[in-house]
Amino acid sequence: MSLSISKFAVATGLATGTLLSCFGTSQAHATGFKFVGTYSQTSSSTADILLESITVGDQIIDEFSYVTSAEIIYNDVYSGGNTGAASADTGDDATGGARAEDATAADVVANLSTNNINHIIDTEDKGRFEIDLNFSEAIKTLFVWERGMNSDLGIQAVNADGELIGSRLDITRNMWFDTGFKIDTSEINNAQKVGSLGIKMADLGVEGGEVSTLRFFSQSGFNGPDWKFVGTTAKVPEPALMLGLGLVGGALAWQKRAKAA
Repeated sequence: MSLSISKFAVATGLATGTLLSCFGTSQAHATGFKFVGTYSQTSSSTADILLESITVGDQIIDEFSYVTSAEIIYNDVYSGGNTGAASADTGDDATGGARAEDATAADVVANLSTNNINHIIDTEDKGRFEIDLNFSEAIKTLFVWERGMNSDLGIQAVNADGELIGSRLDITRNMWFDTGFKIDTSEINNAQKVGSLGIKMADLGVEGGEVSTLRFFSQSGFNGPDWKFVGTTAKVPEPALMLGLGLVGGALAWQKRAKAA
């Protein structure tokens, strides 16, 4: 079961989504935040769209951490057509990356180890997967993109023994912020808008607020997330500090009601 609080908009124009989720008996209060990306170009939805920098508040981040290895814990078997779950896909005219319906760990890494937003992991609408993704260094923040802005994506930290730790965060489809551009990969016929969300690793309930391995989840009700992400070791400003006292009070009251239910 997971619980969620709808996203709020503050007077500055920075919108913040707040989510309460649980995995087993563990609960975490996580705050997703909006960020602004700078890209090489966004005029062609089928070509390379290279991430150059990310702005959060007054901070500009241009050094990113990428996935170096992956382990597919579970992925629905691909047997043709719209079967299977997570696959590797790229823009019709994009360079590099991998295209594979029956994706291997190497295919997953190929698409998540670049700054090309048109290198993605495409998921079938009713597909289920669990994939562990490893970074070369512990990251503090994750920046996630989702093509379509109509799907959910689960995330949880993993320790050195491959065990889930902290609390699972489900990014629900109403939490994505519109980037203002679209992408079109080989598996679809039309360009779709792209959403994004920033997630602090501290919000996953892990000690120290840094994570080297993350498990990504999808299940049939998640509507097939099509996703891409990069990490950063940089300390990102806390967007929650920009929330008005009334919004914070409302969120705390909501939590109390949820616990009492």
